[in-house]
Amino acid sequence: MSSTPLVSVCVPTYNYARFLPDCIESVLQQTMPDWELVITDDASSDQTEEIATRYAAEDSRIRYIRNPVRLGMNGNLKRAAESGRGRYLKILCADDWLAPRCLEALCALMESHPAAALATSAEVRTDAAGIPLFVQFLFGAPLTVISGEKMLDRMARGDGFGGNSSLMIRASAYVEAGGYDPQRPYAGDYDLAARLCRLGDYIHSDEPLFYGRSHQASSSSLDPKKLLDVADAFAVPDKNFRPRHFLDREWRRYQRLTTLLTARYLLTASLEFLRGHRAYAHGLAGVVRRQGNIVFGIPYLPAHAVARLYRRVTRRNDPCRLRAEPWMGTPNQQITKKSLTSTL
Repeated sequence: MSSTPLVSVCVPTYNYARFLPDCIESVLQQTMPDWELVITDDASSDQTEEIATRYAAEDSRIRYIRNPVRLGMNGNLKRAAESGRGRYLKILCADDWLAPRCLEALCALMESHPAAALATSAEVRTDAAGIPLFVQFLFGAPLTVISGEKMLDRMARGDGFGGNSSLMIRASAYVEAGGYDPQRPYAGDYDLAARLCRLGDYIHSDEPLFYGRSHQASSSSLDPKKLLDVADAFAVPDKNFRPRHFLDREWRRYQRLTTLLTARYLLTASLEFLRGHRAYAHGLAGVVRRQGNIVFGIPYLPAHAVARLYRRVTRRNDPCRLRAEPWMGTPNQQITKKSLTSTL
């Protein structure tokens, strides 16, 4: 294997041995062979090490790195990304997996758009067993190229960049941007994508190129009552829309996004209070009170409530979704696991 593969697939994992074979096999079945797979294990206590080392022994493109002590979710993700040697970094959470054309398609997009700092794709969302539910994160066109500055304007309107497993990043841009911020446990991908947009363009393909698995142990499901996601949601625009001065572009971006977030979370807090989740509602309102944009957010609240009700009634929710097709299959249908995994 070349010491500088075209793309490094970076897989951080912690106690996901039950999902890891699907993840690894999806990389082995890529239509483009010029890759390396870097697995960083955050001191797992399950069979992660045994599974990963057996795969690495069979294919020299696979590297397994075990952290001697836990780094935490974002610390381990940062180590995975910074261990990659490729021209591009394909982030892949260990409970997700790639469609066979993923690396070929995204690398081709990045090669043909040298000004792009990152690329994403649509996602097939699945249940815990890997059965496809729907396709999401669709822009409505086969290919969309957006300048970094325009993407930051979209961010200020509340649009996202997709999650970690959607990202393919130009490695040189990752280094220049400073990589993942370990201080953002729930929004490291959002924060990094915003900084990458300062350096180059953004590309999106509506071809579903990865599978995102929904399950109770996923990082997005952990400790919702700690409200880390809410704190991060306000911290990211505060960090990225700088320097800002009254009425300039960064000021307007910051005010617009934090106004939207404040109204959204205040309405959510009210609804959760009415549902009887009073501790959660008080905690959410407290975060908004400390970090939110109260001056503009409260006046905007009625308009946000009407818009939210309209989207609920008309089913016009973002990102738009399409029904999953039967051919998308499940991991067992799409991936032939090696016999070694059945013996563990």
